[in-house]
Amino acid sequence: MIYVNDEKLEVNKFPNGEVLINSKNLRLKDTNEIKLNFESDEDITHLIFLKGHLDELKSKCNLLIPYLPYSRMDRTEGIRVFTLKYLCKLINSLDFESVTIYEPHSDVSTALLDRVKVVNMSKILTEELLKAKNSKEDDVYLVYPDAGAAKRYGKEINYDKILTASKERDFKTGYIKKLDINGEIDKKSFRAIIVDDLCSKGGTFELTASKLKEMGASEIYLVVTHCENTIFEGNLLNSDLITGIYTTNSILNISHKKIKVYEI
Repeated sequence: MIYVNDEKLEVNKFPNGEVLINSKNLRLKDTNEIKLNFESDEDITHLIFLKGHLDELKSKCNLLIPYLPYSRMDRTEGIRVFTLKYLCKLINSLDFESVTIYEPHSDVSTALLDRVKVVNMSKILTEELLKAKNSKEDDVYLVYPDAGAAKRYGKEINYDKILTASKERDFKTGYIKKLDINGEIDKKSFRAIIVDDLCSKGGTFELTASKLKEMGASEIYLVVTHCENTIFEGNLLNSDLITGIYTTNSILNISHKKIKVYEI
């Protein structure tokens, strides 16, 4: 889905499936914001057509991408195509004034994009939650579910009560065989905030939360910028492990009483 200056782009189709984009209702400014809320590859096609049209009108445009598609395909591995690389090449060719992305899955995204700006949304959400949950009664610990998250958010978030999970995965099945929590806790009872960029079905977070419960965690929160609708296919929302989830509408479009969604 594409928005132009906060207005949804009107896209229709001919009987054979070709798109018909109506530009009559476009409310253009000197510099316009195009927001790509990725739902399918069709959105990328629509973006190409829209940008070509605006170029002919000599309209300046910035691009906002709440979730950068293909972020997980960020390398060449076996016969798998490096799709992120080619998507970023395409975006660069459209020649936007700037490209803003929220919480990229890896530094590869920012390295491949021209004139890129990054919003570290997980950091923002975590710092807000820390202010709300810190008290004299219970210590609050930030929990990084793997070494990658620890390296990334350890640099971004200035906080000293840290726990880090280490996991052993069965590469044949993809399932996690073992997960341990590293770090010391000062009190038997504490609260925890798990921080990462993306949640799919939530299996890793479920295991991490289970270990934290065993250690004495009374409340466990999860902060992720990008939450896929597939979270409803896992067990995270059905168990009492997670007290609440803080995320954005970059992908998620289904509501739940445990999920607080911040609008982008």
